[in-house]
Amino acid sequence: MQLYFEIAGNQIDGARDYQEDGFLTTYLDDVDGGSNSSALVVMADGMGGHAAGNIASNLVVSTFNKMFTGEFGKQDVSSILRASLEKANSALRESIKETPALDGMGCTMVTAALTQGKVWWVSVGDSHLYLIRDRELIKKNEDHSYGGYLDRMKAQGMDIEPEPGLSRNMLMSAMTGDDVAEIDCPDQPLVLRAGDRLIIASDGLDTLTEGDILQFSAWASSAKECVDALLKAVEDVAKPRQDNTTVIVVDVLERGEP
Repeated sequence: MQLYFEIAGNQIDGARDYQEDGFLTTYLDDVDGGSNSSALVVMADGMGGHAAGNIASNLVVSTFNKMFTGEFGKQDVSSILRASLEKANSALRESIKETPALDGMGCTMVTAALTQGKVWWVSVGDSHLYLIRDRELIKKNEDHSYGGYLDRMKAQGMDIEPEPGLSRNMLMSAMTGDDVAEIDCPDQPLVLRAGDRLIIASDGLDTLTEGDILQFSAWASSAKECVDALLKAVEDVAKPRQDNTTVIVVDVLERGEP
């Protein structure tokens, strides 16, 4: 039995006057008749204000996608993910060099490469890659915020006292054109099962609890229904200063015998 992917994505502005998130989904096996068994999902959450954040996220998404799709199948997936991230970060650096007014722009990013019934990923920052399996929500990628750092230290038995004046949501790593402080890109992929659901999202989704995410996902019978339900739930909270929110849902399905 072959696994294939049903993917849907959308975004809302929240309480912002502009959209700084960018995302793109590309099926990588259209040459085989569109079997939807290999795909790339890239999502970036821009920083640096209206124009700059939008420029950063969309430049990273487009550069990463072009590099990865051009190299797909030529070397191992994790190596292509790392090279594509470096290429996208270099594109930011060159853009800032050409237009100094853009200095300070950047983005977080999470990318999932799905092929051979597995998912590889690379991420920088505090955006999310969740796996829902057996009614459990599991965050797969690292959280490169200060809060994420404190939580990782605590899990390792080091209960560090937070430094005064530092917010938990302060980023410890982001793509800005400079060297990237932390990158999460495991060499080994996650083996997927039929019935799995992946959620790739910007941190605007943090408005919802993990229980909320599980509940709305359980009520959704398709990837699109899940995206719509989660975004509506974020809007319904009506949080003051709600951030942009992007949600992409990947349903892992099994193709029966012809």
